Amino acid sequence: MTQREEIVSSARKYIGARWSHQARGDDKMDCAGLVIKVANELGYIDWDITDYERQATDERMLRLCREHLIEIRRDQLQPGDLVVLAYGSNRHIGIIGDYPYGGLSLIHAQAMHPRMVGENRLDDDWLKMVGARIVGCFQFPEKL
Repeated sequence: MTQREEIVSSARKYIGARWSHQARGDDKMDCAGLVIKVANELGYIDWDITDYERQATDERMLRLCREHLIEIRRDQLQPGDLVVLAYGSNRHIGIIGDYPYGGLSLIHAQAMHPRMVGENRLDDDWLKMVGARIVGCFQFPEKL
């Protein structure tokens, strides 16, 4: 299994886990929690953040990503990478997957209905439907 496949597989095992602010359990997590849990489990990072507001409304999430991850362009996104979305002023993060019918997907813990980890096709139609835009794309660094 490649590193990218390992990241996607690890993220997908949490599909169905309930959303809970700042949670890091196997059955409850938030969007940052999913990314941090997968990254810690697989040895890509050894840190966590837990002192953030329920809605990340400033650029702190992007600053942390730029400090700890490798920034890439949107056209470079591949399964196993990360994407930061903006819903108005709110920020959200998820892991890129390979959509079963072609293209990319987003594995993420949603605070909105259905308030759980899920996977959605990531394309311009979906972004428009949910009122989001991509504001940052990243890769994990090499394993520690």
